[in-house]
Amino acid sequence: MINLPQRIPDRGEPRPRHATAPLTAPAAARLKGPDASVRLAALSRLLLHRYGAGWTVVGVFDDGHALVHHDSEADQETTPLGALAGAVRRRSAALPADGEPYAAVLSARVEEPPAVLGRPAWTLSVDGDALDLLHDTTVLDAGSADRVAEHLALLAHEIAEHPDKVAGDVELLLPEERTLLLKAWNAPHTPHADVTLHQLFREQSARTPEAVALRHGGTDITYGQLDTASDRFAHALLPHIGVPGDLVVLTGERDIDLFTAILGIWKAGGGFVYLDPALPGPRAADVLGLADPVAVLTTSSGHTAVGDRALKVDALLALDQPAGPPPDVARPDTTAYVLFTSGSSGTPKGVVRPHRMHTSRIRLEQGIYALGPADRHLLKSPISFREFVWPLAGGGTAVLAEPGRDRDDRYLARLIHDERVTTVSFVPSMLRLLLTQPAFRTAPALRHVFVGGEALGQDLEDELRSLGFEVHNTYTLSEADYVCHRTAAPASPGTGGPGTNVGVPLDMRVYLCDPAGRLVPPGIPGEIHTGGPGLSDGYLGRPDLTAERFLPNRHDPGHPPVVFRTGDIARYLPGGEMEYLGRADDQAKVRGQRVEPAEVETVLRGHPGVANAAVVSAPDPDQGAVLVAYVVPEGEEVPVQRLREYLAERLPDFMVPARLASVPALPLLGSGKVDRKALRVVSRGRPEIDVPYVEPATPGQRRAAELVARVLGLDKVGVDDDFFALGGDSLRLMLLRGALEAAAGRQLALSEVFAAGTPRGCARLLDIDEPTRPPARRPSDRRRRVRSRTATHVEGGDPR
Repeated sequence: MINLPQRIPDRGEPRPRHATAPLTAPAAARLKGPDASVRLAALSRLLLHRYGAGWTVVGVFDDGHALVHHDSEADQETTPLGALAGAVRRRSAALPADGEPYAAVLSARVEEPPAVLGRPAWTLSVDGDALDLLHDTTVLDAGSADRVAEHLALLAHEIAEHPDKVAGDVELLLPEERTLLLKAWNAPHTPHADVTLHQLFREQSARTPEAVALRHGGTDITYGQLDTASDRFAHALLPHIGVPGDLVVLTGERDIDLFTAILGIWKAGGGFVYLDPALPGPRAADVLGLADPVAVLTTSSGHTAVGDRALKVDALLALDQPAGPPPDVARPDTTAYVLFTSGSSGTPKGVVRPHRMHTSRIRLEQGIYALGPADRHLLKSPISFREFVWPLAGGGTAVLAEPGRDRDDRYLARLIHDERVTTVSFVPSMLRLLLTQPAFRTAPALRHVFVGGEALGQDLEDELRSLGFEVHNTYTLSEADYVCHRTAAPASPGTGGPGTNVGVPLDMRVYLCDPAGRLVPPGIPGEIHTGGPGLSDGYLGRPDLTAERFLPNRHDPGHPPVVFRTGDIARYLPGGEMEYLGRADDQAKVRGQRVEPAEVETVLRGHPGVANAAVVSAPDPDQGAVLVAYVVPEGEEVPVQRLREYLAERLPDFMVPARLASVPALPLLGSGKVDRKALRVVSRGRPEIDVPYVEPATPGQRRAAELVARVLGLDKVGVDDDFFALGGDSLRLMLLRGALEAAAGRQLALSEVFAAGTPRGCARLLDIDEPTRPPARRPSDRRRRVRSRTATHVEGGDPR
């Protein structure tokens, strides 16, 4: 699709309209004469290129039998403006008898000229000293057409006045557009406190020492108690911290001791790396090696990879230490923690996040959202600073979900309801599940619902608002915290556009740029470049990658000095809000987590039975997107289930593709690159696993198999097919529970559905043709390895 400002779909009969823009005398003279049509065509092509359309086919109406097109694939960014008209040539092309002249000028590319031509988006001519753009209002709205005409006139002036300037150096911004982009829609930074995260907590503790800071199960700890305990922990850790920002690896499940340790690390001057106990061993080893920590800390539930080298958190807390805080050596620019994310090189990369990245924004955000001591925040992620730091800096209470149950929609809904939680943060796919739970819909205190990580659909937003919740759609990154936000009032309409409205910058500078790094006009898609107080310090031990993505600010030098090139594509809407449109590369978001497909491909190619592999992100109605992997076998085909097990032993669960398929070869483009678009068509066929297909034999088995197949998006499944071997995950497990409950007419524990494992086991839960309920079949050792990663999220039963 050509990226025109606010291009609208066909809406019935064409309605012609003229948009005009004045031309300088030299520009008007240059666009007249014997080659006027070719010059106008070259002008249109340059503008469309700058709008993100590439070098397109443009029609010339001299004799009704010509197409102007690019003579070669040479880079016209370096072509002098005065030579642009000479860089195109005519080619005779008889029009089809039933075709309208040049209908596809805005959608055809040079390498694939259209066979049938339809209605043009515009025709261009010169009338005296004015440029006349005749356009169809059912294709291009009036306001956008007027701006197109002005942009064409601006380019015509540049060509006439500076014919030796190369096309890539032309600034395509009207003066009023530059004002909007750099001033009106990019407000200056607000002053912020020059403090660290633990200083914010200490200030709040001094104000409300008796208020509850953390609540976990039936245990509460007050601000004063948490302050004292973390002081003691900091003293115990001081001998290990050499200089401010030294890294400490911390591992353990979510509990009060874990968060006490975090505050203690900060107070001792260190930063930390969280090692999730659920990570597979090789991945944990990668993180430990890359972090190169000065110490390793573990709670009783920490990762086994740390071994005997780890210091026990409970033992350090029990030591007799001096009263009061240690000397505070940390500064706002000191590293608070390093967050490891998927890396395209095949190993994870660590994002260095200093204290100022959060302290610069916390008080601003608390003011915007009116968060204070009366608020209760749900903390359900392993480590989430949006959920952890907010309440502790504002006097509220963080309510900790039980470890292993943070992916159980019914448990979370009841916790939110019973604990009178006021503030939650979820990805859209989880919110859709929560909305099926009456406890969530009737939560008496819930007020704020923060949404991020996936595109927020208008239907979901409308349903949340209909329940009286304040919905805050956010755009945040590992490298840049909380870049944009949109707080939708209950009657706020959606944009109706192709993307997601993520609102306005929040104390961050945002620039939308074309591939050459130039600002794009309002309404034109561009890559998000962002900078400001919420920007990270780059990648741990990777100066090369940091220099590639963190660039000098060429648009507003020094304010801020550095911007991060995100790879995300967005456009400005007329009021200054941003509409997120997708990625400029292959990076994916799965269950709110960032995934570099290249990292998954690298791991797959490490299997001895795989010659080549490609991984793509494909749309999914339940999760927004899923990963699909295609492998070319090295000799004999490797069973899909073996590949899944191989990946599960090396990657986090969200990086294991939902679908894997063997192919004889990967489809290629003419350039030799993998044709990833051709791979995004997801097969609904049953994957090849290590159990033969067995037809369901009873009504209960047939019904259970039907439900399993529906949840997994497959045409059919066998009665003994393992749910997780077929591509199931924790979110689909909750979907399956809901489907089984509807069929059985009763509630089921998530652990029951997990243990059932196959359609045969699920049939017993339906009680349709199974009078007794024998114990669930124990999975094989290989299956257990695949399924054990999900088991950590369903242990502990499910009170009904």
